[in-house]
Amino acid sequence: MNPTVSKSGSKPTGVLLAALLTIFFFIADTGNASAQNEGKQLFEKNCTVCHKIGGGKLVGPELMGVTQRREKAWLLKFIRNSKELIDAGDPIAVKVYEENNKIPMLSFTQLSDAEINSIIDYIDKWEPEKEKVFTVDVNKKDGFSQTEILRGERLFYGLIPFEQGGTTACNSCHNTITSDSLNWNPSAGELATAHMEKDGMNIYKSMGEPTSDVMRKAHGEFKLTEQEVFYIAAFLSEYKQIGEKGHKSFPEKLMLFILFAVLMTLALVDLIFTKKIKYKVIHLVVILVGLAVHFNLAVVEATAMGRTQDYAPDQPIKFSHKIHAGDNKTDCRYCHSIADYSKSAGIPSNNVCLNCHNVVLSGRNSGKFEINKIHRAAKSGKPVEWIRIHNLPDHAFFSHAQHANAGKVQCEQCHGPVAEMDIMKQFSDLSMGWCINCHRDTKVNFTDNKYYSTYLKLHEELKAGKIDSVTVETIGGLDCMKCHY
Repeated sequence: MNPTVSKSGSKPTGVLLAALLTIFFFIADTGNASAQNEGKQLFEKNCTVCHKIGGGKLVGPELMGVTQRREKAWLLKFIRNSKELIDAGDPIAVKVYEENNKIPMLSFTQLSDAEINSIIDYIDKWEPEKEKVFTVDVNKKDGFSQTEILRGERLFYGLIPFEQGGTTACNSCHNTITSDSLNWNPSAGELATAHMEKDGMNIYKSMGEPTSDVMRKAHGEFKLTEQEVFYIAAFLSEYKQIGEKGHKSFPEKLMLFILFAVLMTLALVDLIFTKKIKYKVIHLVVILVGLAVHFNLAVVEATAMGRTQDYAPDQPIKFSHKIHAGDNKTDCRYCHSIADYSKSAGIPSNNVCLNCHNVVLSGRNSGKFEINKIHRAAKSGKPVEWIRIHNLPDHAFFSHAQHANAGKVQCEQCHGPVAEMDIMKQFSDLSMGWCINCHRDTKVNFTDNKYYSTYLKLHEELKAGKIDSVTVETIGGLDCMKCHY
């Protein structure tokens, strides 16, 4: 009798036990990987603003080895509500608080014990990211074959499916045609620029292992092979040379001007030379209507010359005033710091942006893409080339210091509801009439403002009750030489 087989012909108990153990360890390993991934996502979402693992101190202390220095139960309490431990006089919590400039750690009472424990486990098991070995040339930025470029184009426009299943048109999010509305996703042109720049976007890493919530949600269901990403990189390298197509508006007014110019010319030629039309009144009507249209167009266009109300250009970075000035309550003068003492309000430098974005590395709408533009600009030593929106004619003088500082004029009075604008636009027409009306109607904060202390006669008239207020017009606001010196 064969000792390895039972009478019934079934496998021995040892083999079955080995199979069960293999399945158990596989499930356990899968569960650990899933828990580690959850901890990583929670850490990146909640902790990377203040902490690094293996990168040194940021706002808060370096976290590498913290699980060896502190008990897990204490870490759970401290992460949940550090202020509660500090107020209770916990010696370790107080020491950490004092060592970090007495900046209390944010409370995370919204996280469950399991979620906090997953963060702690992630920190405990964290290892430096190993450099991934690719089977394609990830450093290649040009010299692609036409076949590679064409295949990448077809993948980008969703004309062929991905090898691992699914199909989507990348251009449905990453537009290839300029738009007048804000698309938080980078355009195809921006992707191409970021890919081609020195120290730019690593498209293989971005698409293979998205690091922001925005990218994870957008690309979560698509698993592209390295070869497919290579083809898309080939298409983007070619697209960088082509650029995006813009919408061309039909020149209605110009065509109307030309049409009536032609009709008037024909009417004059027929009236003087050919004389095909019997009734001269028709010639007269055509000429008079044409002259009226030409005069109207000339007046309207001359009036609008130099005025750019509602001008809202595409900026090099999708900066939302609504998020910064509105939701986050950032003071206008934090970025435009010279408005109180300069003619111009100033455009913030890279350093001003990086005061926050050295810590805030991911945006709620754009992920890391737009913020990375600042970091790439800082590395290159070149400023971000913001496009000026409000621009007065050269013959007109305007000082922010005089209005914002001396006159105590609020930014919104001229620039409109900036805190509600995702795309910044010129709110007022900035015409001379608009300025004059403001100077006629605006009452100056005269009595409590040292800037106007030398206007003795007006102060005396206010005290005597001869006048009840002082407008900008009263102190020379309509003097031509004030603005046209």
